[in-house]
Amino acid sequence: MSKDNEPKQRPSALLRKYFPFEPTSGQAAFFSKMDYFLLVEPEKKPTFVLRGYAGTGKTSVISAVVKVLPKLSMRSLLLAPTGRAAKVMSNYSGRAAYTIHKIIYKPKAEDGSLGGGFILQKNYYKDTVFIIDESSMLADDGGMSGNLLGDLISFVFHGQNNRLILVGDTAQLPPVGSEFSPALEVDYLLRHFRLNADFIELTEVMRQRLESGILFNATNLRDQLQREKQEIEISTSQFKDMFKMTGERLEDGL
Repeated sequence: MSKDNEPKQRPSALLRKYFPFEPTSGQAAFFSKMDYFLLVEPEKKPTFVLRGYAGTGKTSVISAVVKVLPKLSMRSLLLAPTGRAAKVMSNYSGRAAYTIHKIIYKPKAEDGSLGGGFILQKNYYKDTVFIIDESSMLADDGGMSGNLLGDLISFVFHGQNNRLILVGDTAQLPPVGSEFSPALEVDYLLRHFRLNADFIELTEVMRQRLESGILFNATNLRDQLQREKQEIEISTSQFKDMFKMTGERLEDGL
C-alpha cells in the first residue's frame, strides 16, 4: 500500500483510541501487530490467530477491531461454529453474528432441499475481515463438504481483499476426535493452507476481572495443570460470584 493511500492514523493508534481500558502488555502487542495485518497486501492471505485465557480481554480487543475497521474502509463479518457461540459473539460486539455454516454453505439441490448435501457458496464479500470466535472447535476433517476449516479458509480468500482472524482458547476442548485445535496452531495453518499467519496469546487477566472468583480459580487451575506436582484447590469464601454448598443444599441453592 502506497503512502498516499495509507490511513491518517495507523490501526494500532485507532484501536487504542477505541479501547475502553488501559491495555495489558499483551493487548498492546496485539494492537501493534494489527498494523501489519490490516495493511499488508491482501494477496498474501493475511491471517491472525488470537489465543487467550479466560478473562484476558479477547472479546474487548475484538470489539475494538470491529469499531475501527470502517475507518480503514473495511467491514467485519462475525462467525462462530455454533448458534449459541454466535449469539454470545453478537451480544458482546453489538453486531450481528452468524454460524459459519449459514454463510459459507448452500444445499446442493437446486430446489434448496437438504437431502443432497451442501457445497460452498460463492463469496461476494470484499474488503472484509472475517472474525471467527470459538475457533478451537474447527475441525480440518468434519465440514459439511468434508473439511470445515479448509472450506472456511477457501471461502474467505476467494473474496477480494479479505482477511481472517481466528479467536479461541487452547484450554477449550478441541474438535471431536482430535488432540489439538488446528485453527489455533500457526504452524499448521502455514503448512497445510500456506497462509501468511501470525498470532499472539493473551495471558494477563484484565484488572476489571480480578474480583471474579470464577476467573481466579480458572486461572489457578490452569497454572496447576502445567506443573509436574499439582495441588488443586478451589477458593470460594472471598468472592461474591462463587458459593460452596453440600449436595443436599444444591437444589435450594440453584
